[in-house]
Amino acid sequence: MGRHKTISDDQVLRIARDVFRARGHTATTRQIARAAGISEAILYQRFGTKDDLFFAAMHPSGPDVEELLGPVEPVGDAAAYLRTVVVRIGKYFNEVIPLALRVVTHPSFDPAALARAKPNAAEILRDGLTQRLKSLARRKQIARGSEAKAARLLVSLAHDWALGRALSPGGPTPRESELQNLIVVAWEGLRPR
Repeated sequence: MGRHKTISDDQVLRIARDVFRARGHTATTRQIARAAGISEAILYQRFGTKDDLFFAAMHPSGPDVEELLGPVEPVGDAAAYLRTVVVRIGKYFNEVIPLALRVVTHPSFDPAALARAKPNAAEILRDGLTQRLKSLARRKQIARGSEAKAARLLVSLAHDWALGRALSPGGPTPRESELQNLIVVAWEGLRPR
């Protein structure tokens, strides 16, 4: 009978993600194993190859729609709801975009695999936000008729803001207040008449 695991695969993947984020795909399995407190042999038993470990560690988790968007029938002020939700989406993208950039720049990355990965996080969030905007429109808290387009715009704003943060190391980083200002502009088009 083998020994009990002292560290879960999820914990190893979190540690590997931190090491890969700090050192890129050139990080060694020895560095990751040492950081996780396990042997390289155990690392290879669990994940096969370094590339398998890299892609497992760097694969962003799908968005938790309920956590990011709240209930399907949002309560309270629609403008405040949208400000809160779009900032949450922006913060989610702020976490996953740097991971995705590492993945697509890995020498073993297969663009066809990305094309097969459907649906993507942006689609999931757009669909979920569309549902919630339709609920707000039914209750006359936002203008009717363009909920899907508004959801696409709001998710795109959050994504663009996060991408700007990911691509500006050393330069001026877009602040959360900039995203909130964009949401205010979008709200003017959604505000009930």
